Amino acid sequence: MIKNFLKEHPIHKRLAPRFDILFLMRPTLFLSVWVMVVIGMSAAQMHYNDSPLWISGFSLQTLIIFIGLTFVCSSAFILNQITDQESDRVNNKLFLVGKYISEEKSQNIAKYLLIAGLIALLIFNWFSAMIASLIYLIWGILYSSAPFNWKSRPLLGWLANSIVGILLFVLGWGIVLKNHQSSPLIPFDISMVYLLFPYALSFSSVALITTLPDLKGDNSSGDRTFPIVFGKSLTLIISLIFIIIAFFAALKNVDPIASTATIVSLPFFFFAFFRRLEKDILRAIRYPIFILNFFVLSIYPWLFFPIALTFYISKYYYWHRFDLHYPAFIIDPDNNA
Repeated sequence: MIKNFLKEHPIHKRLAPRFDILFLMRPTLFLSVWVMVVIGMSAAQMHYNDSPLWISGFSLQTLIIFIGLTFVCSSAFILNQITDQESDRVNNKLFLVGKYISEEKSQNIAKYLLIAGLIALLIFNWFSAMIASLIYLIWGILYSSAPFNWKSRPLLGWLANSIVGILLFVLGWGIVLKNHQSSPLIPFDISMVYLLFPYALSFSSVALITTLPDLKGDNSSGDRTFPIVFGKSLTLIISLIFIIIAFFAALKNVDPIASTATIVSLPFFFFAFFRRLEKDILRAIRYPIFILNFFVLSIYPWLFFPIALTFYISKYYYWHRFDLHYPAFIIDPDNNA
């Protein structure tokens, strides 16, 4: 009865548009952002405190840092949507900018989110504010905005996303190290590089193949992304190699999260490489993100609540707003938001 009400009642068609501004922020992308920060936190905990499992203490400061970072990243996501309108239209992606929310209003929302996010971060953690500023510089300005437009360049677009993955890990590392007794002014340790390496490769691998489903639109809009310039085959083989190297690097680091997540994700990259079907590529993009989030819950169980909330609100919104089953574990190329 409750399921039928949530799925079929006509009132939801009137309620769903009220969430347009929230989904302008691209909340499903938060799952990739949050998990890398938490991984950085867990790596620092494992290295300095030798207690990486089931860290259930609640910290208001950490919550505010996550909210501030989410606002900053959302601002960058909105700018990306503004500049990608033509490409998204060709790729039949859902685009709120221009159709449901004016471009001017979208720009104002992005500006307010950026200001609010940076203020929150500056108040609670100056290092996090610095890292978030760099993330916005890369994702919001260099990646999306003229005259840079790194997203339309084969190596720079991939490099931008890879660097952001590293910065998210460093931000998480800094959150933990800031509370460590022997913490330096700049929370950096060479051991961080070794622990970061498998996660950076995994993030870079997924970031690279996210360009494959957008080939048609990127090509029509004149973007020269990695697969357009170097081909689908090279894109898939590099992505697969990165995951394999990440697995062995995680074993060398004696990192149970990275080694387990990469070995469980590896079959999806093999399928994507050998079959090269769109559904296999989408699986290689989405499933590893879910798998890493799933295993990370054994470290920070508090992450379950924003993940679950994001997942189910997104399903509600996309179903009642656009008649799409998204996000979903059953991959259907036609349900690609």
